Amino acid sequence: MEQKFHTKQVTVLALIVAFNVALSYIVKIPVPATNGFVNLVEAGIFIAAILGGARSGLIVGGLSGLLLDLLAGYPQWMIFSLIIHGLEGLIVGYFGYKKHIVSQTVGLILGSVIMIVGYVLAGALLYNWPAGFASIIGNLAQVLMGLIVAMVLVPVFKRIPQVDLKI
Repeated sequence: MEQKFHTKQVTVLALIVAFNVALSYIVKIPVPATNGFVNLVEAGIFIAAILGGARSGLIVGGLSGLLLDLLAGYPQWMIFSLIIHGLEGLIVGYFGYKKHIVSQTVGLILGSVIMIVGYVLAGALLYNWPAGFASIIGNLAQVLMGLIVAMVLVPVFKRIPQVDLKI
């Protein structure tokens, strides 16, 4: 059965992207070694992926990462963020959507590893290997903050029947 895009779900995903970018833009901690920053973008990606599946995670992850870097003045990271956060959301959604907690945990761990390793490689490509490795601690903190926020909010959103992120 072919899945269709529904206006309501697309609108909700667009709102999540907008809220995710705004929140991440406001709450950011600079990381001088990589000319980047730590933010809360993972929270929105994890929420969209767990509640909406792989496609929703891919869309929210990729667009949130790209738009955040563009608006925050880090255009050199935009394409990397589109790919890295998009893959992260895809994997979390694939393993986590309507699955048991063990599968969700596997998805969250794999998605987090993709993000951390992806930014090590991107940092090394943009700057050098020491800069890439310097991003690990900041990205680990970013993932942990996102996990905490998502794990608090996902059960709340699951109780709201109008929240349907599957597209």
